Amino acid sequence: MIKDKDYYLDWIYGRGNSAGKRRDLSAIKALLNELGNPQDKIKVIHIAGTNGKGSTANYIANTLAKTSKCGLFTSPYMVEINEEVQINGKAISDEDFFSYINLIRPICEKLDVRGLKNTYFEVMTALMYKYFYDKKVDVCVVETGLGGRLDSTNIVKKPLATIITTISMDHTNILGNTIEEIAWNKAGIIKENVPVFIYPQVKGAFDVILKEANEKNSKVYKFNFDEIKIKTQNDNYNEFDFRNYKNIKTSLIGKVQIYNACNAINFLDYFKEEFFLDENIIKEGIFESKNSGRMELISKSPKVLIDGSHNKESIDALIKSLKLFKYNRLIVGFSVLKDKDYDYIIENLSSVADEMVITKVDNPRAFDLGELEKIVREKFANVNAIDNIKNAYEYSKQIAKENDLVLWCGSLYLIGEIIKYEKMNKDI
Repeated sequence: MIKDKDYYLDWIYGRGNSAGKRRDLSAIKALLNELGNPQDKIKVIHIAGTNGKGSTANYIANTLAKTSKCGLFTSPYMVEINEEVQINGKAISDEDFFSYINLIRPICEKLDVRGLKNTYFEVMTALMYKYFYDKKVDVCVVETGLGGRLDSTNIVKKPLATIITTISMDHTNILGNTIEEIAWNKAGIIKENVPVFIYPQVKGAFDVILKEANEKNSKVYKFNFDEIKIKTQNDNYNEFDFRNYKNIKTSLIGKVQIYNACNAINFLDYFKEEFFLDENIIKEGIFESKNSGRMELISKSPKVLIDGSHNKESIDALIKSLKLFKYNRLIVGFSVLKDKDYDYIIENLSSVADEMVITKVDNPRAFDLGELEKIVREKFANVNAIDNIKNAYEYSKQIAKENDLVLWCGSLYLIGEIIKYEKMNKDI
């Protein structure tokens, strides 16, 4: 019997998240076994990487949805937890979501007694695979949560394909202290005789991925940047040629979105006959794809840009993309978690900002606002620290004059709260 939404959310959030602590997939394996192992009865496209997973997943799922019933699993959500599980662009309903929680909860509590506690993300993974199987999807696109080798989504035995996006230094406390260690973790999604599609990598990462693929007899399909001819970049769209595909457009802005699109097209072209795709369908799917919270303009007056950049590579891409915008002053609002490369992020944002507004996110890994302000002031003097996200966001808009640009970035948790406030007009 459904009591209310908070009842179910409290239970699933209360499962906690022990990312990186468990050394095997025993808990999720036991849970999915109780559910009949639905993950091995559907076609799964599995995606891992440091940056670009969400955009690449959306490019592929949006295109496949034009000819197939396609599931999509991404995280974290921006506004509602339901967003993480979608079929053809439609999020799982509250009724279905709670129904699956009711199914999964007693199984989890039984497994808890055996020392096999499934975390929040593992419950979401099991729910997703069971839901997609029950709804008889033709295919589903599944994004890893963290890493790859020990990520709960990696319980699938033989996916249709694996895709690896760009790899860089992030979550080093969990995934490894070198690019090779991180690549080894991400490459753990590669399976025996399953094709793998790869974004151009630095040599250390590529060599690790290639070694894993060779050991698994998996053919590698990669592309090179010199196969791309960029025609137009502005604050509305990109236009480019890639191999035999001409005049491709993305509504996701920034050069990195061209590269993510090419990774997706490399995959889609390979499977075009299986999914009844042609060039026009692929181009339409790419152009119509969205990815909330990534280089997204959410207000025109004043002009407000939000981006979930929170590591070195994504911050570099963000700052390069700012050149696509025309503005007088740049007002940067941000927060950052302690386990990120916050010195690099602050230094680089300071180099482009005219004024800064900082705030605190509700996360156990978050800085105390006073501590963050002290760190920022060592590099940038013109900063205002405002504890409440809503007030900080409103302040950044109030001080923006005509032709100024407001940018909020540094944490997906922060961006999610801003989207919730801006789009749903609710208090944070």
